[in-house]
Amino acid sequence: MPTTLSDIAREAGVSKMTVSRAINNHPRVSIETRERILKVAGRLNYKPNRYARALRTNSSKLIGIVVPDLMHSFFADISRGVEEFARPAGYQNVICNTEENTVTEISEVEALLTHTDGLIVTTALPVGEAKFYRRIIKNGANVVLVDRYLEGLRCPVVKADDVLAGFLATKHLIKLGHKRIGHLYGPGTSNANDRLKGYRSALEQYGLSFDVRLVRTASYPYESSSYEVMRIWLNEAKRPTALFAFNDPSGIGATRAVEDAGLRVPDDVAIVGCGNIHYGELLKVPLTTVSWSAREMGQVAAKRLIEMIEGSGSVANRFEEIVLRPEMVVRSSCGAANKMLVASERG
Repeated sequence: MPTTLSDIAREAGVSKMTVSRAINNHPRVSIETRERILKVAGRLNYKPNRYARALRTNSSKLIGIVVPDLMHSFFADISRGVEEFARPAGYQNVICNTEENTVTEISEVEALLTHTDGLIVTTALPVGEAKFYRRIIKNGANVVLVDRYLEGLRCPVVKADDVLAGFLATKHLIKLGHKRIGHLYGPGTSNANDRLKGYRSALEQYGLSFDVRLVRTASYPYESSSYEVMRIWLNEAKRPTALFAFNDPSGIGATRAVEDAGLRVPDDVAIVGCGNIHYGELLKVPLTTVSWSAREMGQVAAKRLIEMIEGSGSVANRFEEIVLRPEMVVRSSCGAANKMLVASERG
């Protein structure tokens, strides 16, 4: 049986109320009495009842993390970043995986609301569907969105500059001489929409026409979906010579489709992903990508959430959008490394 406050009180020769006060560092308990009680509690291997404490203090010291795909190292890194900041601050994490399913997401969030002090969410909801989160925030929930935002929702957001990410990827392919650049688009979330905007912006800036036939949509799970989309695309007469995939799993799926069709990356199709997942550089053809720190996103999100929970941040911080700047990570899949090698050999 677990040790109770009554067990400690009996052993220490004090009342149960005194034990409770000592464990909760109440000022009415002397230092000597508190040290004696804590020593007894340690010897009896006392473990506080988290749920009873939550009822007394209205605080669980738990943070809920809701992400769409824990198998994707990007979201694992976000969770790790949250933990790195939250644990030293005295908070533990509960992680839920939604598999990009909006119904699952809402169900998980509703379950977490009654057990946690706040939530860090990478939402699968379309960018314009903020009604659910608007309601729970109005009812007092502490929510920080990470990686993706919802239009009109007043809460902190920690994200990358996804328009710039799409622009950088597309510009890179244009600078390598490609004019027929395809885009594998995501599921309608804010980051997918913004990367599409960046793709279109780069085409416009460099004098290339936007062609809707060069945009194809992938769905979750992105690697297998992108494989099927690309397999069909490669059989068309005017296939792209280069591809910007809205995330790395999509880029990896597209790469497999190209190879299985008997073609080569980057010679036949150059590919750039987005998000810099861990194993991208370990592929047979290492994946060129756009990168920023997912761990930093998690750390910043945890900091903002704990400030909200403890009331220590400014009012402005409760609605702040924190944007990380992405940068290119050039590997073999785009062909740039090959071009540099040829140039050096000619030199």
